[in-house]
Amino acid sequence: MDDRTVDLIFSGSLKLLPPVSSKIVRIFTSSTFTDTTMERNTLMAKCYPRIKDYCREKHGLEFQVVDMRWGVRDEATDDHMTTELCMREIKNCQRLSMGPNFVVFLGQKYGYRPIPTYVLSSELQMLKDELVAGGVDVILLDTWYKKDSNAVPPVSVLQPISSILINFNNKRVPKLQAEDQAVWWDTLGKMQKLFRKASSQLYNAGKIDKDCMHNYFMSVTEREVINGVLNVKNTKNHCLAYVRYINNINLQNLKKASNFVDIINRSLDAEASKLLADLRDVRLPNKIETTNIQKYTVEWIGREGLDTETHSEYLGHFIAHFYKNIVKLVDRAMRKEDSSAQGVIVTEILQHLHACNNSVKVFHGREPDLDFIENYMKNQSDKPLVLYGEGGCGKTSLLAKSAAMSLDTWFADVKPTNVIRFLGTTPDSSALTPTLISICQQISYNFALPFEGIPDDLVPLTAHFKHLLTMATQQQPLLLFLDSVDQLTGIGTENNKVSWLPTRLPAHCKIIVTCACEEANPEVSKEYDVLRRMIDSEENFLEVKALGEDLAMQVLKLWMASAARDLTNYQWRLVSNAIASCSLPIFVKLVFAEVCRWRSYTKPQDTHLASTVMDSIMMLFERIEKQHGRLLVFHALAYITAARSGLSETELEDLISLDDKVLDDVYQYHLPPVRRIPPLLWTRIRNDLPNYLSEREADGVSVMNWYHRQFRDTARERYFKNMNMAMYFHSMIADYYLGIWGGGIPKPFKYTEIQRHRFNLADREGVADRKVPLQPLVFTSADGANKRYNLRKFGELPFHLVRSKRFTDLYAEVLFNYEWLHAKLNCCPLQAVLADFEDAKLHVSKDAVRELMLVADALRLGGAILGTYSDMLAPQLVGRLLPEAPHNPAISALLKQCVHNGKTHCALLPSHHCLHTPGGPLKYSLEGHQFAVFAFRLSSDKRYVVSISSRVISWDLSTSDLARDLCPQLEGIMQNLELSPDNKWAAASTNNSVSMLLNMLTSEYITIDNPLGEGETVRGVFVLNHHMFIYGPRSWVQYTMRGEHEQTLPAPNTAPFDDVTWEILSMDFRDLENFFLVMWSGDLDEDRLLLQFCKNGEWMQPLRCRGALTMNKHWTRVYCSDPERGYQVSIFELNVEDKCWNKVEEIFHQETDTAEAMLQLKRGKKDRMLLATTTYSFVVWDFDCKIPRVKPEPEVKEGDEKEENEDEEKPEEPEIDYRVHGIVLKLPHTIRNISTKMTLSNSFMISNNNTYAVAGVRKNLYVWSLETTKLIKILDAHFGRIVQLEPLTVGSWNNVITSSIDRTVKIWNIDNIFEQVHKIDRQELPIDSISLARDKCLAVTVTRSCWGLWNTSTGKLLAQLAEAPLGAIVTHAVITPSGDNVVTAESGNIVIWDVVEKLAIHKDEQKGIKQVLLLEDGTKFITISMQASTDNVDNVAMANIIARTIPEGETIYNVEYEVRGTGYKAAVVSADEHHVVAPGVDKSSRECLHVFHARTGARLHRIPIKNSGIKDMQSIVALPHKPLWVAVVGNDKAGILDIKTKRHIRFVPRWNGACTRDGKIGLCAPSRGGLDLIELKRGTSVQQLIYRAAEGVFSIITMFSSTDQYVFYYHSGRKTLRVFRTVDGRAIAEYRAPAEVTGVASAHGGTAVAIASQDGCLTILDIVDPHE
Repeated sequence: MDDRTVDLIFSGSLKLLPPVSSKIVRIFTSSTFTDTTMERNTLMAKCYPRIKDYCREKHGLEFQVVDMRWGVRDEATDDHMTTELCMREIKNCQRLSMGPNFVVFLGQKYGYRPIPTYVLSSELQMLKDELVAGGVDVILLDTWYKKDSNAVPPVSVLQPISSILINFNNKRVPKLQAEDQAVWWDTLGKMQKLFRKASSQLYNAGKIDKDCMHNYFMSVTEREVINGVLNVKNTKNHCLAYVRYINNINLQNLKKASNFVDIINRSLDAEASKLLADLRDVRLPNKIETTNIQKYTVEWIGREGLDTETHSEYLGHFIAHFYKNIVKLVDRAMRKEDSSAQGVIVTEILQHLHACNNSVKVFHGREPDLDFIENYMKNQSDKPLVLYGEGGCGKTSLLAKSAAMSLDTWFADVKPTNVIRFLGTTPDSSALTPTLISICQQISYNFALPFEGIPDDLVPLTAHFKHLLTMATQQQPLLLFLDSVDQLTGIGTENNKVSWLPTRLPAHCKIIVTCACEEANPEVSKEYDVLRRMIDSEENFLEVKALGEDLAMQVLKLWMASAARDLTNYQWRLVSNAIASCSLPIFVKLVFAEVCRWRSYTKPQDTHLASTVMDSIMMLFERIEKQHGRLLVFHALAYITAARSGLSETELEDLISLDDKVLDDVYQYHLPPVRRIPPLLWTRIRNDLPNYLSEREADGVSVMNWYHRQFRDTARERYFKNMNMAMYFHSMIADYYLGIWGGGIPKPFKYTEIQRHRFNLADREGVADRKVPLQPLVFTSADGANKRYNLRKFGELPFHLVRSKRFTDLYAEVLFNYEWLHAKLNCCPLQAVLADFEDAKLHVSKDAVRELMLVADALRLGGAILGTYSDMLAPQLVGRLLPEAPHNPAISALLKQCVHNGKTHCALLPSHHCLHTPGGPLKYSLEGHQFAVFAFRLSSDKRYVVSISSRVISWDLSTSDLARDLCPQLEGIMQNLELSPDNKWAAASTNNSVSMLLNMLTSEYITIDNPLGEGETVRGVFVLNHHMFIYGPRSWVQYTMRGEHEQTLPAPNTAPFDDVTWEILSMDFRDLENFFLVMWSGDLDEDRLLLQFCKNGEWMQPLRCRGALTMNKHWTRVYCSDPERGYQVSIFELNVEDKCWNKVEEIFHQETDTAEAMLQLKRGKKDRMLLATTTYSFVVWDFDCKIPRVKPEPEVKEGDEKEENEDEEKPEEPEIDYRVHGIVLKLPHTIRNISTKMTLSNSFMISNNNTYAVAGVRKNLYVWSLETTKLIKILDAHFGRIVQLEPLTVGSWNNVITSSIDRTVKIWNIDNIFEQVHKIDRQELPIDSISLARDKCLAVTVTRSCWGLWNTSTGKLLAQLAEAPLGAIVTHAVITPSGDNVVTAESGNIVIWDVVEKLAIHKDEQKGIKQVLLLEDGTKFITISMQASTDNVDNVAMANIIARTIPEGETIYNVEYEVRGTGYKAAVVSADEHHVVAPGVDKSSRECLHVFHARTGARLHRIPIKNSGIKDMQSIVALPHKPLWVAVVGNDKAGILDIKTKRHIRFVPRWNGACTRDGKIGLCAPSRGGLDLIELKRGTSVQQLIYRAAEGVFSIITMFSSTDQYVFYYHSGRKTLRVFRTVDGRAIAEYRAPAEVTGVASAHGGTAVAIASQDGCLTILDIVDPHE
């Protein structure tokens, strides 16, 4: 396809469109019937299945064979339609097929030469006149041909045989049938003679041309060859021919011979031979390439002549040749196919453009509507236009016509970009995300923007789409035409399908959408109602009404004329009656299709029209059932209707071939050679449903589906009335995709009574291979290199298992099947995997739901990681679901598969529960911040949460996916965050007065330095849709969205309260004229407040309050602590006349109101409640009295005296006004609320249905029952203080969001508040190092404040210890191999611990400890400490080595050596533990190695570093296999020294010091990336494990496992731990850690690896090597 065509397609042009390339290889096989049976049966059994698999696996193509000779029943002969069907099918193959489309087999038989089904009446008259003139009787022709005047010009039609010979099809009485058949073949012969005689005479007389005459002589096969080869331009890529000559045919056996040659009157038919020879030996070879024609000569052998036994060599060659050539043509076609991203989208756009053209072709009338649309397209409206109406009212055609008019006339003078999508007609226009991606790609292409910038995730994608619309210009307007937006599916369309539509369009951009709306059907009109709310302007809605009688008749007449048909007067009257009752375009179309079949001689009882759409579709179905067999049609259409997204022709044929109910009906009277449905049968049905089945693509194949909703509804009504029937079809489809009978497994069937009777069968049952394909999850090419996923199976199987209620299979094969989940995650978005669970959830029993949702939520929680690393599926599921396995058998089975099958994808599996488990109160933990999350805001539609620390991160709340992550380079920590009302802008300010304005759609941001006056710091920001504000104590500044300064305003006058100083505390704007600011003293201990309110540009009188205040939604009321009433709350209302606030009501909570400080007030949902935070409690005022109250018990218990304050006036219990009396929720005694900023304190929220109140105090969530006011649950929520808490209660969500100092944002599900919490042990601070015991499953970890003791088999934290419980600083902890003792360095002391008692048993002072080394199996240890003296000029310090015993702690020796004062380098112990080697400096301060005796501490040598030949020593390593060798590791090489002889031994280039215990193999892992195994003798690379890719410099942890079997490699940039086998260098795992890893160690004797992380967790991963 040339560039110009591509440009045209992308711009949405409707002219000169190339055809759409399909996903089908479809070949028409042309041959004479009887003489090629052997070849065709062999192809069917041996060759087609192979080609089918090849096409499917290599290219993802469907392979179909159209063999019109197979399974042709007498019914097909009866109406003489076979020839016409053949020609139509050849055209279809040429239109659709990729590559080959026509194969012809010619032998020595010319074949069946029918008489024409249709003859022009004028021509028939000429022939008859000619015959009559010669004295021949033409009564036969008059009997069999009837004139149809409805055809224009009139045509004479050959009548169906059974209309005259009534027993022709009567299989029940074979004797009568045989008689009538004999009469017909005799009659046919007579008519053939008459036609040939007359046409020869007319030709000789020059009255007709040769072609016209040849028409009466030609065989079907020749007609096929003419259409399939001779009239074709490019035969090289599309056609194959096979010619077979048989020598010595035995003509004595006439019955057999007549199968192979044409016989007439018991001898050879010379005329037929001559015609055949001309075709076979002259015209065909002249036309077709020699490479595409193959000739065979075979001998006639035995009685049969040809037989698979005797001619097996010929057949073998023939099949091999056939396979090779078909495959060659397919490959050739696919090479031309553009499979790049651009090619895929060209195909997508083309499908819609063709659909648009097809609609426009049949469009007539509707001028007023078009004028209305033209006016919209050209006016200034900035909202989309909605065309709405009932199903079938012509919205689609009107939309298509508008698109065409826009190009041709309305915008003819500029170059519009036309984006046309008929949603739901192609796979990429069915779900919202792919649709938007393809629209974005089309727009990007036209404005020369790269495709790479288009996000995959719906949130940024929608934003990107809206951003692209702004590219439109006057010269290049952007016009979007989206048909049936209500048909969209997929993620983002759960609540409504249209919320993504932009409601305000930029200039030069217009969008027209269509949407169904039916008054009687609110379900259908749901989206329409949403659109009405979104676009509230009447002139943007156009109702598309029925055509009206006159226009409908006019359109019908135009259509009839273009189809060259007419009707009799009586028939026209029937039509006009029908259209009077309904003039919807879809109905007119159905009427048109029906009346086109009427002939002028059709009997009145056969010309009936229905009066409603559904009835006419029912009539259509009924007619097709009558014509083609009820069972066959019923099942075929039911399969299409049952399928989730339609079926391909191959799938449908396969399904029917597996359906013995149908096959028994089709094959009642004979036994087929292959038990499959003959393709011809479906072809004929499809031909009778023109345009009602649309072809669209789904899961990468071309599928058929109902073109219109009304057909689907009617088919459901007709075929699925009976639930069991529906389940039967779903179950059959499920079996097909499960592949139960695939790949040659024969399926049993029962013979019918007639078959057993006729063919004398003894058996009741038979079995037959149905030639249907296997259905693996993944197709892998023979060499294992190519993988293609079986997308059809992923798309359809779960749907049918759910609907056939086969839940056991559903669990085993899909939802709890590791291989399924893993494969589907690899090729589909996570949402598609989750959708299967959501769908099942609606249909399974209540008990099963929890288990399903545990897996679904586990996947959802792992979404961020699984999205990029699908191989992490097993570790994710195991790490999350282990605690649930004991009570949930299905989960337990799934986890077993994770271990068994998952090890091939990731051989590291958690040995204990280590990741957050779903199903409990915590719904998601949103991680990604590196610092405390100081603020977050919810978008106005509650879909996203935006949060800030040093970066701005937003998440999609429905999926927990990260939507945006931005790290603006700002000084300081961001603290105040505000979102604009339209969610487009976010503004924040930092603790050192820098502000930022961020565009949430494009991620562009600007920073603004402190713009305020001298000495003022920025207190906060606010943002509207078009302005941003920055305020400080005495003024505020207004900016545009480009960061341009607009104005600076001072704080308003504070009179009459100007006796004290006031500063601005916070501001809130509605617009530039309406805003309020709160002023305060500037001192947290003085809680006076002043509210300044500006309404419509005028300042109201200030209102004096204290402690806390809030306003109602419309800013007409203020709730605040009243300075005159202590801390009790009063309500003030705005008096606009007097410009002041008047007190209207006082409200109460309990008698200590005046004493407890009021710290915060917040308004509840819709102002129905008021929520207060006081020092010791939380208070709710319920203005609508929705919350039930419990009367308190009379006896007052100590410690919870005041439940409610109904005991104010003791004596006569007056009726309490609950409206003004708050519900008080008390905190436990020792806990209190504090205020971090004036008017702000700990928040709480009220759950849906007003059941619970939830508050965040310190690190916990407190939950009270509102009815009893009792505290019912305390949740350990965060590891740091909770900074902010917000409700998230929309629709069915009953959630609360918290953010904390611990760098996370968490979303809690209040409905699960009492579920068991599976806690994961972790330490509060990041882990700095790990040490593991050899003989016990114990590990110790160091965090700054304490050391942790862990059980490595259960992952439990046994203890967190420090010698001084407060303020300790722990730097080292080492556990002895036996696991009995731990040595720690803490706050300048060395401490020995007893592990069992968890007690310190010895403590010595030793400051500045740098290293702790164990000796002699953990019975002794040495510590090396160093303290640089302050007056040190030469930068030389002394290091101390002290050796002690364990556990007594007795000092063995204490020696000193000189070191550089900066940059301590670790010492090593030699392999035999005889020497301690420590890097330091000699007397002249040159670098050297100090060598000591390990037992006595005696100094043995000083070896200068230069001896090793390394200048830049990084570290030293004791070689494990040579006690006297030490390696000095430099930047790019290492030098090995002998510490006895002080000699250099050799260099090892590129070595980092890690090596195996035999000293043979080392590692090379530069920080810029890459990892090699190197051989330590010469330093050559043994194996490259990771290719070097420049990823920037990252920290890397790499080592061998303790047994040297594996190499571990952790990369901080990717956050993944990779494991390789040392033997063959195979990568067996890439484990993506949930948090930054700080330490890696080999555990459990090399069978596991321990990883410590930034979030304080220690995780033990078992190595399950799949190759062991």
